[in-house]
Amino acid sequence: MSAVKKIQYTGLNFHEVKQMCGDMVLAPYICMGFSMLSLFTEEGFVSVNEGDTIVMDEKGNFSVEK
Repeated sequence: MSAVKKIQYTGLNFHEVKQMCGDMVLAPYICMGFSMLSLFTEEGFVSVNEGDTIVMDEKGNFSVEK
């Protein structure tokens, strides 16, 4: 699988993540002092932690690299 786009979530770049993921990502929330996102993937909603990388494949499907 070759990735079309990748973006690392830093906790401060929700705007850029939202541009890439559109309605597939929910607004950030704080859990135990860290910012997290929820991203809709083929497996359902997946948590995206600070430092994780969101990958969009050539078909437009999303996955998360921990």
